[in-house]
Amino acid sequence: MKLVHTSDWHLGARLHEEDRSMEHAAFLDWLAALLVEEHADVLLVAGDIFDVKAPSPQAQSLYYGFLARAVKEHLCRKVVAIAGNHDSCKLLAAPSNLLGELGISVVASAAGDLSREVVVVDGDDSRPALAVAAVPFMYDAELANFGARETAADASREEKVRAGWCAHSSAAIAAARSAAPGAPVVAAAHCTILDAEPSDAESERCRRVGGIEAYDPSPLAAADYVALGHLHVPQQVRGGAGRMFYSGSPLCMSFDEARFGKSVNVVTFGGPGEIPKVEKRAVPAFVPVLTLCDTPDVAKAKLAELVAADRAKRRFVRIQLKDFEGESRGHWTDLRAIAADSGTLILEENDVRPVMRETSGLRAFAGRGIRQLKPRDVAERKLRDSVRNFSESEIASYMAMFAEAAGGVE
Repeated sequence: MKLVHTSDWHLGARLHEEDRSMEHAAFLDWLAALLVEEHADVLLVAGDIFDVKAPSPQAQSLYYGFLARAVKEHLCRKVVAIAGNHDSCKLLAAPSNLLGELGISVVASAAGDLSREVVVVDGDDSRPALAVAAVPFMYDAELANFGARETAADASREEKVRAGWCAHSSAAIAAARSAAPGAPVVAAAHCTILDAEPSDAESERCRRVGGIEAYDPSPLAAADYVALGHLHVPQQVRGGAGRMFYSGSPLCMSFDEARFGKSVNVVTFGGPGEIPKVEKRAVPAFVPVLTLCDTPDVAKAKLAELVAADRAKRRFVRIQLKDFEGESRGHWTDLRAIAADSGTLILEENDVRPVMRETSGLRAFAGRGIRQLKPRDVAERKLRDSVRNFSESEIASYMAMFAEAAGGVE
C-alpha cells in the first residue's frame, strides 16, 4: 500500500492580504498529478484544511472541487482527512455521510465511539490492507474528560489533559489494529510533539493543543507510521523510530518559512513489522516568496535585476535594509518605483539597523516632563518609528484620523 501524507493546506489564507487562491489551486492540481504518478492508494490530510473556521465560498469551492475530482478521476482508493485547530468541526462534519459513500472519510471531532476514528482501506483482494487511526485536533475540555478516567481525583487540569491525549491516542491506534489484524496502522494527529521544530509565531499562530505546548510521542509509537499536522516545517520527529513525520504546509505561510523547502510525504508499506519507506516530494513554489536583506543600493540593484528577469512573473518580496545612514523613506520610494507595474509585490519593508536607543520611541522625549508630552507628539513618534516605514502622506493621513479620534485632547 502507498499513502501520500500532506497537511496544513490553510485554504483561504492570505499573505499580507494578498489572495493566494491561485497558488492553492495550483497545489491541488499538482497533488492530483502526484497521486496518479505514484499510483497512491490513500491520501491523508492531517488537519488545517482551511485557514479559518468560517472559510470563504472560494476556499470551500477549492476543497470540495478537489474531493469531487478525486472521486471522478479515481485519484486514489481513499481520502482520509482530520480537523485541525483552524478548522470548524461542524463545517467539516456536515457532509461526512455523503462523502463517506464516495470513499472520503473526514473525522472532524473525537468521540467516545472509537470506531468513528478508524478508517480501514481494502486491498485488491477486498481484504483490509491498511488501517488509519484518525485522531483530530482535540480541545482541552475534551482531553480533560478523556483523562479524568486515567488520573486521580485531585490531579491537575494539565495532568488530566496530558493523560487524556495519551489514552485517547493509544486507544485509537489499538482500535485500528483490531479492525485490520496484520495490516499496517497509520496514526494521524494534529498537535505539537516534543522536540519538533516549529516555524515562526506569525504563521503558526497557536501551537498549543489542549492548552499544552507539546506532547510526548510515546503513545503514538504503536503505529507503523505517524502522519502529523500542525507544524509547518517538514521533518522527521526525533525519538519517533523513523516512523513519525510532519509533512508541513505546502505553501510558505510567512516570509520566514521560505528558509526551508515545502514537500509532501510518499509512504510505501512493506511486510508486517517493516519500517515504511518515506520519500519527500518537493512542492513547487508557485509564487516565489523572497527576502532581500542588504544595503539600499544593493537591494535596489537586486530588485531591479529580479524584475528585469521576468517583469510579469508574480513574486512576494520582503525587503530589509541594513548598514546605511540617514532616513530610509527615500529608499522605500525608489524600491517601490522599481517594482511598480510588475508582478513583483513588495509586501514587507523593514529597516533592520540597530535602533538608536537615545532617539527611538519614548526615549526621544527624554528630559521632558509628563505634563509637557502631548498625545499627538507620542502618536506621531510611534508612526515614524514603525517598521512599516510609513510615507509622509500616510503619516499625515493617520495623524488627521488621530486628531479626529482624540477630539481635541491635549
